[in-house]
Amino acid sequence: MKKVYVDKTKQATIICPKCGFEKNIDVTGFKDTQKRLKAKCKCGETHRFTIEFRTKYRKDVRLPGEYIAQEKKEKGEIIIRELSLTGIRFESLKPHQISTDDTLEVKFKLDNPLRKEIRKLVKVIWIKDRIVGAHYTETKFYEKDLGFYMKT
Repeated sequence: MKKVYVDKTKQATIICPKCGFEKNIDVTGFKDTQKRLKAKCKCGETHRFTIEFRTKYRKDVRLPGEYIAQEKKEKGEIIIRELSLTGIRFESLKPHQISTDDTLEVKFKLDNPLRKEIRKLVKVIWIKDRIVGAHYTETKFYEKDLGFYMKT
């Protein structure tokens, strides 16, 4: 399914895969919906697409690591599934007691030649079974090693 990106003005450009006709649409109303849409072009072609509101690039990865929830005195092994400059998605290898709004320390090594260890404090945003999405809590927005890794 084709992914359509939203610009700063909440506009998305839909392009017909058959004839190439382009149409800009306001997608403000779709921000809190499932974001899978269907369009019908003036040429008669119907096609499906998804809307991507994220503004930061995310990199799919498979990096082993660990988390520590100091308030709950819990730690566990994880696999980092997705990285960005502002957040992380990981899978706990075992059942956990992590809750939304928990602050965790995550630790993992990049799989590049430098094998740099990354330690970040994160705030849990969402949880689905053993999959956890979180934002970095540190005020230091840009980390050099992580930034270079994201570009490779």
